Amino acid sequence: MLRRLRDWWNFRQAVHDASHVDLTHPAGERDVVVLPCWRRPEFLWHCLDNLTRADGIDSVHLLFRPDTGFSPDNLDVIRSYSDRLSSFEIQPADPCPFRRTKPSANFLLGMLHAAATTRRLVFLVEEDIMVARDFFRWHRAVHAAADPLFCSIPVKNPNRSLSLPDDPAAYYLSSGDSCSNGMCFDRQVLQSLVAPHVNMAYLRQPKKYIRRNFPASTIGLGYVEQDGLIRRIQERSPLPIAWPCVPRAFHSGFFGARGGWHNFTHPAGAGQSIEQRVQLLTDTIYDADAMLEAVVRNSGERAEFIASCMPCSLTPPAWNVLHRIDVPPPQSGASLPAARAS
Repeated sequence: MLRRLRDWWNFRQAVHDASHVDLTHPAGERDVVVLPCWRRPEFLWHCLDNLTRADGIDSVHLLFRPDTGFSPDNLDVIRSYSDRLSSFEIQPADPCPFRRTKPSANFLLGMLHAAATTRRLVFLVEEDIMVARDFFRWHRAVHAAADPLFCSIPVKNPNRSLSLPDDPAAYYLSSGDSCSNGMCFDRQVLQSLVAPHVNMAYLRQPKKYIRRNFPASTIGLGYVEQDGLIRRIQERSPLPIAWPCVPRAFHSGFFGARGGWHNFTHPAGAGQSIEQRVQLLTDTIYDADAMLEAVVRNSGERAEFIASCMPCSLTPPAWNVLHRIDVPPPQSGASLPAARAS
């Protein structure tokens, strides 16, 4: 009982501290990458393998956020990359008393903590996001070119199909169709728009909170985790999202998400070493045919969402100055992609 009370108090304090970000303090020396992780160390291995190859990795600080109940193998993976990371810390999540919003609390509190310590930008890179070599450069360039932005997102838009030029220097602006895959925020946006909604009322009863605070939203109440909350915040914001015409990252984690091999309780994954699981990902997530077969087999998703899970080139062509193109606005009431597996 005493432990539960202590955990409850510590969590309430963590929510209070994170949601009261004071940006009057001097900015940090580095931008911050928030990297939540839980029980997929094989994905984390590949995520870090790509992140540490990205141009500019030496200029950022990595904030690892292992969620409650995380696999200890995550720590071994992080240590194995420590000599390729110039600045990082491991910040385990405070235990969240609410099952529905446990992953959301880890994401949101990590991002707000980063907003208080970053130089300017906060990157959110989940363990199943594989980034291109110019990931950091693209985000920084598009924020400079299109400021002010709600955020920038480097993947293929999973919410709708668009005919886009194969031009690595082209980007477009959109509203109402956010996703959390590799996104990047200016710290001021997190402080002014996101932080007010990171509170105990939302975390305790997210559906009730969203119904009360976003009554005009076109997004269904089936989506109330951090993806849905952030998308609603952006939906009523005047600030747009920047997307690339040529993706700078892809979401590999849908492979096996519906009972796939990487679930430790699944017979295909039972007893496999971390090295074996890493190799199976190597043979799958970078191969478009293998990913298409795996995703289609486990999914009833829309074509554009399936397309967003396909690997993109992690060494995109050279480019100098970004330029904007115009695209049609999303249709009203477009639905969110399916909830992602933790």
